[in-house]
Amino acid sequence: MDVGGRVMPAMRQTRRAPMKRAPVPRGRPRSPRRTDSHAWTMKLGAWAHARMRAAQYDGPTRRILVGFTLTSVFAIFVLLAAGLGILDDMGRGIQTSAGNAARSAGLAVRIINVQAPNGSQLSEYQRAEAEVKSGVMADDVMFGIDPSDVRARVAELPWVEQVVVRRLWPDQIQILITPRAATALWQDQGHLSFMDGTGRKLGEAKATKSAKGYAVVVGTNAGPQAPALFEALRAYPDVASRTSAAMWVGDRRWTLRLKSGGDILLPETGMPEALAHLQALQASHQILDREFARLDLRTSGTLILRPTPERLSVTKAQDAAKSAQKA
Repeated sequence: MDVGGRVMPAMRQTRRAPMKRAPVPRGRPRSPRRTDSHAWTMKLGAWAHARMRAAQYDGPTRRILVGFTLTSVFAIFVLLAAGLGILDDMGRGIQTSAGNAARSAGLAVRIINVQAPNGSQLSEYQRAEAEVKSGVMADDVMFGIDPSDVRARVAELPWVEQVVVRRLWPDQIQILITPRAATALWQDQGHLSFMDGTGRKLGEAKATKSAKGYAVVVGTNAGPQAPALFEALRAYPDVASRTSAAMWVGDRRWTLRLKSGGDILLPETGMPEALAHLQALQASHQILDREFARLDLRTSGTLILRPTPERLSVTKAQDAAKSAQKA
């Protein structure tokens, strides 16, 4: 019935016929149905995905994510600042401010004390060289000085055997140096240096007074060869006491310069035997006390003596007088 009171005819409901499936041809396999294991796999994946989404919103996991994000942002900022030099400028500013504060508090270097322990003495040149080598400057901040670094730099000097560095607060740096013992002087290409027992240069010998009393070796590469010569001369004191210098010739042999001015030419090989022969001649004929220009011992078993020009002229005059008397 509608609004006007009319009766609507009843709608006839039709019943759909069931759909008929097309017959499957013979010999063609049917499509496999989903197994129970596959369905469980789908359910497990959906459950795991739901748990992961839920984990994003629980308390501990959210804090971890936030912390990781902040750390990443901070790391990116540090890298950018380092690339632009901002951190270097900040570091220098902080360091300058701290240094000024330390200087205002009296914690800056005022005294650099370089000395030798146990009553040893250092020359003015050695003290000045060690102070420059230390790298410590007046008004340096005491906190910024590393004694280990200073010790390593000073120990590079060839004449230094041992060094101790101390910070004496509030304003003093003490450098205690044990020098190597000098045994001789080495003249190399016109430069005179102290030398230790191993033939190592210890530094330039500037003061004439401090260089007195040392044996002298002369020539390129003479220093490393000198210990063997000194060891051989210890066995022959008559020769050693009359020697003022030793010259390394041709990088192969020694020539001894006597205090009287004469030269003794030693052989390239068999030096100890030549010194023994010379010692025997001194004992029997006092040959080292005579005037001569050169005594050649380079040939084994042979001695060649060249007199000085003065002695040679005197000898010639004497020979002429004898000849005149005979005539």
